[in-house]
Parts: sequence; structure tokens; C-alpha cells
Amino acid sequence: VLINTWNSKSTLHYNGEFKLNDWITITETFSWVNDKSRSKDTNSGYTGAILSAIMMPSSAPVYDKNGNFHGTTTEDPEYAAKYGSNFADIHGDAVNPVRILTAENRFNRASNVWSTTSLQLANIIPGVKFVSRYTYNLANNYYKNFNPRRPEIGKPQAFNELDESAYRYTRWMTENTLTYDKTFDKHVVGALLSTTADKTSTRGMSINGKDLSDESSYLQYFNFAKTTKAEDYLTGPDANVAVIARLSYSYDDRYFATASWRRDYASRLPKTNNYGDFPAVTAAWKISNEEFFPKSDAVNLLKLRASWGRVGNLGSIGYNYKSAVLSSKNWNEAAQYGIANGTVWGTMWYLNNVVNPHLTWETSEQTDLGLDATFANNRLNVALDYYNKRTYNLIQTQSMNWPNYIGISAQLVNMGEVRNKGFEAQLTWADKLNPELSYFVNANLAYNHNEVTNIGVKDAEGNAGVWTGGGGFRNIPYIYQTTEGQPLGSFYLINCLGIFQDQAEVDAHKVQPNAKPGDLKFEDVNGDGKIDDKDRQYMGNAAPNWTYSFSGGLTWKNLTVSAMLQGVGGAQAFNASKYMLVSDVEGNFNRSTDILNAWSETNKGSNIPRLSKNDPNGNFSTPSTWYLEDASYIRLKNLTINYDLTEQLRKCSHFGMRNSALSVYFSGENLFTITKYSGIDPECGGWDAMKYPVSKIYSFGIKLTY
Repeated sequence: VLINTWNSKSTLHYNGEFKLNDWITITETFSWVNDKSRSKDTNSGYTGAILSAIMMPSSAPVYDKNGNFHGTTTEDPEYAAKYGSNFADIHGDAVNPVRILTAENRFNRASNVWSTTSLQLANIIPGVKFVSRYTYNLANNYYKNFNPRRPEIGKPQAFNELDESAYRYTRWMTENTLTYDKTFDKHVVGALLSTTADKTSTRGMSINGKDLSDESSYLQYFNFAKTTKAEDYLTGPDANVAVIARLSYSYDDRYFATASWRRDYASRLPKTNNYGDFPAVTAAWKISNEEFFPKSDAVNLLKLRASWGRVGNLGSIGYNYKSAVLSSKNWNEAAQYGIANGTVWGTMWYLNNVVNPHLTWETSEQTDLGLDATFANNRLNVALDYYNKRTYNLIQTQSMNWPNYIGISAQLVNMGEVRNKGFEAQLTWADKLNPELSYFVNANLAYNHNEVTNIGVKDAEGNAGVWTGGGGFRNIPYIYQTTEGQPLGSFYLINCLGIFQDQAEVDAHKVQPNAKPGDLKFEDVNGDGKIDDKDRQYMGNAAPNWTYSFSGGLTWKNLTVSAMLQGVGGAQAFNASKYMLVSDVEGNFNRSTDILNAWSETNKGSNIPRLSKNDPNGNFSTPSTWYLEDASYIRLKNLTINYDLTEQLRKCSHFGMRNSALSVYFSGENLFTITKYSGIDPECGGWDAMKYPVSKIYSFGIKLTY
């Protein structure tokens, strides 16, 4: 869909198992992926490829008569005679979208290798097994991109630049596990003791060169750049060690209990708090195995489950956090005064971050209650779960009471608490009607309620603080904010009450002095007689309340057909693209045909405000709920048709002796989507500036087991 964007991937996988004797088994897996790709960001408010395609005037050709990229002007002789050919006029922000996608000379290749070797010792002592596993991962990447000058009329760029970068990522992981499992009459006991360790580091460099005198492809090297700037880096090394212990017990296949404990050590944390303890317990009761439970084909299984546990997270902390790393800045402007008047700083190194010695693990504590049941002679399986998850000691940048005059960025702190409550349900019906025909249907449904229960900071009056967010687009300011009692990353917007239909409505509202009929009507929440940031309200968030999927399939003789529908409910998205698509305030660019339905005296039923070149009411620059839309959807995620040719293959005695198998399949993904969302794709993460949508994918394959 976007020209000159592609991905090419080659993969190799090996899996081997060597059973040396009754006690020793060695397994080895090896995977290699070689990836070449070219992509382009579409979210930019100024040079996004999709946005640029809309903004570019239809009268402007893609190329001029000499084969060079053309700008926003037309080649019409009458226009050139009257206005000239060097006048961008109202199209000053437009960039040729074909240039954006094709002019750059880009090379991006990554190679990734994984290898896992394991040694298993078993049966030397009955019930005892020891497994030692070692994994090594090596990834390399090389990237080169030349961005030429952009001389054409519109949004020109007077310089060219060359970027190159490369990195080498290494990680090893080791795990040593000793287990014991034994059955004594009706008692089954199990024990596990394990240690894990891993170490990660990345070494990389990047170089930027500007103003190459010749843009020929064979001269796109740094030797021909007027200025160059290079930097290298080391991320890590980062090391983690864990000790894990677990005990399990069951009696008569009726009562089950498990207790576990895990201690994690992390090198990135200060030594005083570099470890965390994370216990967990589970219990279950299989009621259907009790003597008092009636035995029948109606109810085959009834089991209650409960669990509680904690896990830790350090994802918000950089690998080098414990060892403060100097920051750098290049200053080429002669901006010193006094004795050293006119001196150029050049590259400066300075302390920008401070290490918090009290920083510790972000922890999630979760309680689960569950029910498993099987009915109708094992044809209907039901699993129900309720969970209550509390995440505390959130790791984030200190948002209040940090002085801004000491020259050091705010520190990382453990601050705040978030809760997630909800339930999940899964139902599966599977049946075999006859030896040649079987089928199944499956449904999954989940509900989640997210709420920030503690911000972690208060102002001088004792009021809870806020965590500010982002999400601006062109002249629209930030749209996210978080406070206690609201979901994490809530939309923080001014409520739009609709469109003024006549002057009487405008006069009655009184708080929008520049409004006219056809403008958006905003709610004055605090009653101060004006519309400003104090009128913002929390309006939900992007995370869906409901997620669900429905799948099913049937097998008839050698033919198998399966499909899955997937969707979400209660999700919202801020459709920022409407700022450009249905407004008239950013110049005379192309628009969505929806703008033809804008409000007017003869079209008062529209939800698009009136056309205005200067937008005095701030219809489009106001961060309001007019941009907020329901992003719920249901999508045919997958459809697969498989035909088994094994029977025909094994008619050849050679393949029959080897139990070989052969099948062919066709698969389609993201085949259609049903949604009320007006943007390109509702699955945009809650903020949409014409983000590139998921693609339809059609696959055909042959699988041979020899």
C-alpha cells in the first residue's frame, strides 16, 4: 500500500535430541533470522506519508518534465505566467508523498541467532531429575540512510544528510533446576529448586554527516560530508540472578496445594535494594472427585481454584542506572560572554541524572479465584476466573517537589498504585458426529477495570497530584493526564456539547464570545464564564473494557477449516487526523470528502463544524471530546483451510515406512473489520494521526514431515 516499504526475512531452525542412555539426554535448538526491511513513519503531523498524500494538491504532478520530484505548484503554463513557478501559496507545508517514500536511500539489515543447549539427568534416583539449560542470543544490526536535499516548492529542505548506525547485542541465560516428584498411595508430592542467571549488553555507534557536495549514490559516504558527528554507546552490562523454590502436594486427586518463593537480584538497582522477594501460593479442590458428588455424563468435572502471588518489574529503569552516566550536548554557537567572549563550546559532558539509592522493585500482587467445569460427556468445557491485581511502588520520574534550578533532571522514584480488577470466561464445545466429521466452537470474554488508587504525591493543601501526559498534534495541545480514581493515561479533554444551531443558542451560552452558529459548543465546567484548561474533564482511556474472541472449526475427512473473530468493546481513540481532514484552517489542502457535509444554514444536521479559515472559536485547536470516538471493533482475524494429503503420500512405500506426512493450507489474516470508528484503523492505541493500519495477509503453505 505504501510504495517502497517492505520486509524480507529468511529463517533457519534446528532441533535435535540425543538420548545417550537411560539417564542422560541432551537437546539442542538453533534459530537464525536474517531480516531486511524498509519502513516509514506515518504518524508525523507534518511529513507523515498518508497525511502528505492528502495535503498535496491534486494539480501538482509527482515528477517534473525532467524526471525530478515535483513540488506543490502546477505545471500549467497559464498559472506559471500569472504567478510564477516558485510560489508555494497555501500549500507551504506539503511534501511530495512519493518523495517521502522513495527518495531516501535506505539499507537496514538485522541478523539474530539463538542457541539453547540443555542437559537432563533423570532416573538415577527415582523421582529426581536435574536439568541444566544454557541459552545464547547474538543480534547484529547495520543501518544506513541518505536523505537528499528537498529543493522543490512546498516544504523545502536545504541540506542533505547521511546517517549510519550499527549495534551488537549479546545475551546469555542459564538455568539449573532440580525436581523431585513421588507418589505415595493417594499422596503426590513435588519439589523444585532452581537458579537462573542472565547477562545482557549492547555496544553500538551512530554517525551523522551533513551537506554532501554530490548526492550520487557512489559518493554517499562520510568522506564527502561537510560536517560529521559521531557517538558510540554501551548499554549495560545488565545482570540478573534468581533463586526459586517450590513445593506441591495433592491428595487423592481431590485436594491440591502449591507454594513457591522467588528471590531476584538485579545489577541495575543500587546495592541496598537490589533484591526482591516474590512469594506465591495456589490451592484447588476437585469437587467432582468427592464421594458425595453424583457421577453422571451431565457434569464430568467441577474444580475450584484460588491463588495469590507477587511478581517484580524493572522495565522502567535503564540498564546503566546504578552507575550514573554523563550526558553530552554539542553547542556550536558562539554564545559565551565576558573574558571568553565568542568562544564556541563544542561538545560538553555534564551530570544530568541522579541515582536514587532507595529505588526498589515495582511490584504486582494478584489474587485469583477460578472455576473449571466440564459438562455433557466432556463436550463442553468452561473456565471462569476473577482477578484483583494491585501494582504498587510504580517506577517513574518524580513529578512534584523537585527543584528545577539545580541543573539535574528529576530522579526516579517508587510512587503510586494502580489496580486492575476483572474476570475472564472461556467456553469450548467440541464434538465428533461420526468418524469423518468433527467440529468445535470456542468463546473467550474478558472484562477489566483499571483505576489509579494512589498518585503518591500531594500539594501543599493536601490534594493529590497528577501525572501529566502528552498526545499533542500540530496546534492541539496535550490530551492525556492521570489522577486518583481514574484509569491510567486518561483522556483529559474539554467536553463538546454539540454544534450551535442558531444565534439564540450562542447568546444563551455566553461563554464563547467568538462563537457563531455552526461552531462547536464547549462545556464551562467550573462556571467562570470562559473556556480554558480549567474546564477539562477526565473522559475515559484507550484501554478497552471488554476483549473477546470467537473461534470455530470443522474437520471432514481430510479437510479442516477454522476461523477466529477477535474484538474489543469500550475502547476510545482520539482521532487527531480530523484536524487536517475536515477543517479549513491549515490552508487549502485536500480534505476528506466528509468536509462536504460540514455544518451550514442548509445542513444543520452535521456533526462537522462550519468551515472557517481562521477558526476564531477554536473548534479544531481545542482538545475536546469532538475528537474522541468509540474504537470498539470486531475483526475476522484468521481463516485457515488445510487439506491433509498424508494418505496419498504414504501410498509410496518409502514415505509409508517413514510415517511421513504432507498437507497444504491457505490462510488469511485481518480479512475484514466492523467498527463505528471513522479513522483508518480502530486498533491505533488510542491516538490516531493516520497511523498505518494492520494489513490483510494471505498465505499459502506446504508442510512435509519426512
